[in-house]
Amino acid sequence: MSDKKNIKSISSSSGIQNNFINRLKKVLPPTIGIAEEISDLLNISIDSAYRRIRGETDFTFEEIYIITRKYKISIDEIYGNSNDSVTFEYIKLTDSEVNFEKYLTSLRNRLESINKVEDKNIYYVAEDIPVFYSFFSKKLTEFKLFYWQKSVLNVPQYQKVNFEFGKIPKKLVEIAQESYHVFLNIPSIEIWSEGTIYTGLRQIKFYFDTGILNKIDALELLNEYKKMIEMVQKFAEDGRKNNNDSKNNFTLYSSEVVLGTNCIYITMGNLKYAYISFNTMNSLTTNNTEFCEETEHWVHNLERKSNLISGVSEAQRYQFFNTMFKSIDSFIDKISHA
Repeated sequence: MSDKKNIKSISSSSGIQNNFINRLKKVLPPTIGIAEEISDLLNISIDSAYRRIRGETDFTFEEIYIITRKYKISIDEIYGNSNDSVTFEYIKLTDSEVNFEKYLTSLRNRLESINKVEDKNIYYVAEDIPVFYSFFSKKLTEFKLFYWQKSVLNVPQYQKVNFEFGKIPKKLVEIAQESYHVFLNIPSIEIWSEGTIYTGLRQIKFYFDTGILNKIDALELLNEYKKMIEMVQKFAEDGRKNNNDSKNNFTLYSSEVVLGTNCIYITMGNLKYAYISFNTMNSLTTNNTEFCEETEHWVHNLERKSNLISGVSEAQRYQFFNTMFKSIDSFIDKISHA
């Protein structure tokens, strides 16, 4: 009987149950009582919920699963980060436009959740242009969504067609652009390098070279790209992404170090999350305490080794963005004369 109980529950005497309760208290909105929430989620009485909170009754694995799934609590934080292992979550993407819509919706919803918190920050180490900026205009959004579905996800209906404006469903474009507008309201500290710009430019050039993109549309997209960089330059000059925001909410660093990855580190009050890029557009997510602390240390170390080019350092900012504009103009010239 004892062995059976150990299989189905976690032992409060080991401290694991206390870890779980403490973690749940941190992620619960202040307006929600922990006992009431446990009672509702697990369909048990308030008295039974309090017995679990006090450690008199063990949670079963099934109950742990229900709660951790809703509140995105890492199993690592309950059982401890043993053997240097970390549990990550990710959004499953397959070759389906329906699943792609779910991915974009989840991306927008996560940003909205972050934005609801008073004390929040996004640290973005950008090997490539932060994807949200690609959604600033309808045309650039359409191209990015087409590229992802055709060349990354292999969505069947995009495999034998060339790019045309208006081909992407309106709903997908709207969801992506909603993400961009939410992102503008969230303070961000971004670390770019001069190479950050190249991935997007090469995608446009590759599609032009392979005949997927005609010359007129390719040049139009490059000009949209230039407008996007001009917008980010203005953010850097003003120190904010949103003119309606009286506080500075944008900090930009220029790094001479090869960044090597896209990494997002988010703080939401006492909560911390790390997002590590994989499969071009997706990300692995964890709120594992040790991993997030190491990510935070890495990001701040990059900050110290980088040049602050927002708000101050006008000469360095001009030089940094001028290099990017020259790169765009170079691609424009190559396509114009092709």
